[in-house]
Amino acid sequence: MVRISRQAYAQMYGPTVGDRIRLADTELFIEVEEDRTVYGDEVKFGGGKVIRDGMG
Repeated sequence: MVRISRQAYAQMYGPTVGDRIRLADTELFIEVEEDRTVYGDEVKFGGGKVIRDGMG
């Protein structure tokens, strides 16, 4: 199985469990508590990427 860093994963697929996100221009942060995406089934949108019916 290929392993990538948390930073690389977040840049490709977005935040996941344990990641903290700053809300706009505020000093408020949220933390992802649950991610229902199964590892390996992540979807990328845009830039000519395609997904199969039922995956998005």
